[in-house]
Amino acid sequence: MNKLLSYVTFMMLTAAIIFLLFPRCANIVPPTGGPRDTIPPEVVSSIPENFSTGFTGTEIEIEFDEFIQLRNINQQFIITPPQKERPDFRVRGRNLYIDLNTELIANTTYTLNFGNAIVDLNEGNPLNNYEFVFSTGDKIDSLSYSGIVLNAFDNKPVEGAIVMLHEELYDSVPYRRMPLYANRTGKDGRFQMNNLRADTFLVFALTDATNNYLYDRPGEEAIAFLDDYLYLTPDYQPPNMEHDTLINGTLINGTAPVFDTASEDPAHYIRPDDTLFMFKEETGRQYILRNERKKRGELLFIFNLPLRKEWSIDPVNFEPPENWKLVEKNPQPDSIRYWITDEKTRNIDNLRFLVSYRATGPSDTLEHVSDSINMNYTPPLRSRRQTAEQEDDPVMEVSFGIRSGGNQELNKNFKITFPVPLSHLDISKTELAVIQNNEFLPQDFEMTSDSLRIRNYYLSTDWVPGQDYRFTAKPGAFKDIFGLESDSIEFKFQTREEDHYGRIILNLSGVRDNIILQLLDERDYLMREYYFENDDELIIGYLQPQKYRLKVIFDTNNNRKWDTGNYLQGIQPERVMFYREVIAIRPNWDIEIKWDLGP
Repeated sequence: MNKLLSYVTFMMLTAAIIFLLFPRCANIVPPTGGPRDTIPPEVVSSIPENFSTGFTGTEIEIEFDEFIQLRNINQQFIITPPQKERPDFRVRGRNLYIDLNTELIANTTYTLNFGNAIVDLNEGNPLNNYEFVFSTGDKIDSLSYSGIVLNAFDNKPVEGAIVMLHEELYDSVPYRRMPLYANRTGKDGRFQMNNLRADTFLVFALTDATNNYLYDRPGEEAIAFLDDYLYLTPDYQPPNMEHDTLINGTLINGTAPVFDTASEDPAHYIRPDDTLFMFKEETGRQYILRNERKKRGELLFIFNLPLRKEWSIDPVNFEPPENWKLVEKNPQPDSIRYWITDEKTRNIDNLRFLVSYRATGPSDTLEHVSDSINMNYTPPLRSRRQTAEQEDDPVMEVSFGIRSGGNQELNKNFKITFPVPLSHLDISKTELAVIQNNEFLPQDFEMTSDSLRIRNYYLSTDWVPGQDYRFTAKPGAFKDIFGLESDSIEFKFQTREEDHYGRIILNLSGVRDNIILQLLDERDYLMREYYFENDDELIIGYLQPQKYRLKVIFDTNNNRKWDTGNYLQGIQPERVMFYREVIAIRPNWDIEIKWDLGP
């Protein structure tokens, strides 16, 4: 017995010593909580039952199998037929209470679509596209309509657009009346409208800024519409888009494709028959968005829409001499910049102008608009030391299209930008030289200004591939309209090697009208643009090694730009088409493409 007691005592002491000597050997591991809950809440019961008929009340109670909450209910919820007064929602534990807040229409099927607003309390798992349906009559309408809403300019899906069916068949209905049925598009631009009655409808889609189901902000809200009536009958068969397949990011379905698209991104589709192309009209009311006078001699007028040809900006409180300004325009004519060349006018702190232009009024007719604009100049706050330095030694800040020591593309001109338009350029004080064996060999070149952006100048020459260059300018080579002269300039760079670039050899067929062919990068930035009237071969050279996309605009009015639509005039936006593959360019490599634009 004593031996046993001694043995137990020894073991306990040994264990205590080991615990004290190695305290980090024992880590406390908290018990795991198991797998994360990913199951959305489920409906247990409701009063009245879903798909009930003969409903005459205004309150609905829905019970779920777990505690719930509502998320973004105002953005997600849609009731059809729409109501002027939105329902009230209350959540108590597992129950959702709905007060419809309005007298219901007799013999009508109502659909309450909650989108993804109902989520569980703990993990936020959404009950996707939950619908509660009832009828005030003796039957539930059972027809369906589905489709897709795409941005007309790039064919990408429009999420959150409201698709609407109107039973009134007159042109002004989207401006004046709420629809009979409505639903929102999902992330993929698709919509599904259920429990519809047999009828003839006008079909619209809106990006409804005010959630009032009305197209009351043309030019700000986007719209889409079907050209023809929708004849919804019991034998109507909507396109089964749920079972369509994607091939290289292109939607393939049973309908004959009108055009295909070009990206591995599943956001691009072949056009099915029930597609709404969304656009913003260029008929919104035009106005001056803002005006700026950051320098004494610089006046900037910015408009919300591109200006028409009929515009003028006239002095009000001063009488300038002739040729008192230079006008600089934006390639997209939505802004105008005045550079004041007259010193006396520049020194007036408060300049007032009458800005007149032609704008589209509420009735979609052109009207004359005149706005009085004050352009005040307030000198910026600077320390005395900063002011003295700037007055003693002002410097013209000249910038270049590439960084110092960077690469000049063989197919582009050398770009020089000045902060203020020039009044004088002495080309004899500038030089472009090739650097060879530490020697500078002068090269012939020309320098021209941009016709619109008058502060941009371009130096052109026959570039030698893979060569070092130097551009220099002596003091006074450039003088701006404010009298400031440039200092000494030296800028070194080199040209690319020929084998740095790749090429696309494109054979276009099926060209039956004027088209605009655009070369885009992966971010949809426009790189090149070409115009065709017939089938032809095009060699697109000097391409950087990267990925590109090809886009065609069917330029029906031959104005060499994409045109949006106009609902009241029944004009759809101009059709676009994307080549269905992303084009990967490699150095010193040609890619041959055959593209048939025909149906």
